[in-house]
Amino acid sequence: MELVGRRPERRILIYFLSAILCGAVLLSLPVSAAEEPIAFIDALFTSTSAVCVTGLIVLDTGKDFSLIGQIIILFLIQIGGLGIMTFASILLARLIPHLSFLDNLALTKSLGSSKQIQVKILLKAVILTTAIFEFLGAILIFLRFKSQFPLGEAIFNSIFHSVSAFCNAGFSTFSTSLEAYHNDIFIILIFSVLIICGGLGFLVLAEIGMRIKTGAYKLSLHSKLSLSATAFLLLLGTLAILFFESGHAFEQTGTAQSVANAFFQSVTARTAGFNTIPQPGLSEISLLLTMILMFIGGCPGSTAGGIKTTTFAALGLLAYNRLKGRTHVRAYNRSISNDSVNSAITVTLTAITLVVIMLVALMTLQEEPDMHGLAHGWFISNAFEVISAFGTVGLSLGTTNQLETGGKIIITILMFLGRVGLLTLVFSLAGPSRHREAVYLEEQIMIG
Repeated sequence: MELVGRRPERRILIYFLSAILCGAVLLSLPVSAAEEPIAFIDALFTSTSAVCVTGLIVLDTGKDFSLIGQIIILFLIQIGGLGIMTFASILLARLIPHLSFLDNLALTKSLGSSKQIQVKILLKAVILTTAIFEFLGAILIFLRFKSQFPLGEAIFNSIFHSVSAFCNAGFSTFSTSLEAYHNDIFIILIFSVLIICGGLGFLVLAEIGMRIKTGAYKLSLHSKLSLSATAFLLLLGTLAILFFESGHAFEQTGTAQSVANAFFQSVTARTAGFNTIPQPGLSEISLLLTMILMFIGGCPGSTAGGIKTTTFAALGLLAYNRLKGRTHVRAYNRSISNDSVNSAITVTLTAITLVVIMLVALMTLQEEPDMHGLAHGWFISNAFEVISAFGTVGLSLGTTNQLETGGKIIITILMFLGRVGLLTLVFSLAGPSRHREAVYLEEQIMIG
């Protein structure tokens, strides 16, 4: 059975475009609005943000949308997250024939298959894994919410935030996201675990499960790089934010709460969109670090966006091995294929180009507001917004609420391209080329 047919890129586009347009129509209906009618451009923006699990909002989810509207948003987040995990996992499964024997064996065993991985089996496993994490997350969140809200509201808020956290969507029914829980370490840890697990991806979670179950199961190189890069970014981000905000955002915060909030900021930047700290209150160096984390994002096969941790790891390993004078990129006593390294370079350059073009477009179409309304200046606010949209993160310095129609269209397109564009690009790069390519004589050029 073929994994996705002959044109997987076309199927991805059709899937997400159909979901976004249907969601936009439903959200623009009077029944979805709490009071004021919702303009179609705002409904389209919200639907795109939900399906692409971004979290940027031009309307207050808890106030401007009715219960029905919130349920529609929840449904869009769920189908968006499942679609992303399924398509991305299929991509990784599609690469199995091109992996080394040991990695091939590891991935197929993690999925309970010794032969070709079938879409139905993969889809069932992805849905089951997602349901387990979201169910457990909702129960744990409910333990805190039950004493703060009426029973029905507590149940809905628990389910909504659990799904949004695991899908790395960042949507919240609270106007200030999780800022009211900045001192609640229990809530911070629960959301962090859901976000991290959703950002690792199904195949990595499946291999971790096999490792725990058997004890002797060996992780594939993909999982090792995903886990090591995730741990490195989380540790580096936490320590850096803790250091730079110790005399700033955390000046009046206790040690345990400061560490928890620094850790959560590092987690949510890759790419959840919840926040316990008001983003405009961060120092500019912390915002720069947050933008770097948003650009990198999570792991392949996950609900996270960005260029992905394995791309970041491949580029870092490329530089390290070249400085060592090695011709091959090595990691964990294995060599990463030249095709994988070239794909990492292509994805990164494409992402940088997309971000720059969209930043110029946004600053051209969007009129510069009164500078008193921006905490960090016009350029930084727009750059933060663009990278957040590209990485499908959802963090903002307040620019989203000031977007005009042209700006909303730019960010909507960027959220879609940041999610679907890179996914289809990676699909097109996977596997050998079907076309014959002319090979010319090599010639050296000066570099650096």
